[in-house]
Amino acid sequence: MALTVKLLKRLIASLPPSEDNEAALNCLEQSDLTQIIPAGEPSSYSRAEYWLRIYRIKHGSTTKAGIATYGFPSLLAALQKLHPSAPLAITAFDTREWHGVFWSEQGDQLVGFVLVKHRSPQQEQDRLDWFRRNLA
Repeated sequence: MALTVKLLKRLIASLPPSEDNEAALNCLEQSDLTQIIPAGEPSSYSRAEYWLRIYRIKHGSTTKAGIATYGFPSLLAALQKLHPSAPLAITAFDTREWHGVFWSEQGDQLVGFVLVKHRSPQQEQDRLDWFRRNLA
């Protein structure tokens, strides 16, 4: 059920052009792309209702934090349409610039994805400084 990079590229390229889809293709074309899930871990599979509950929360927290993401709204809409007990797998990748998670149904059907753009070291330091000033 886990998707390969080649299959993901083909599936995303077949979707209507959008900023989210272009970001996903960009992520998958990075030379330092590393697959981090699945690594033989059963936790990469869960029911649609689980992913919807968790990623609704994550979407809210990333939006409030001003974190640049791609794909969240379409993923949440797709998860809402699925039967709550539908089994889904995730395939996750990491690069210096991106963290990407892709959801699929049985039969390698892409459900959606979420991409998070990593902060630069300076952005991360600014964020930590803000927390120290405002929450200490």
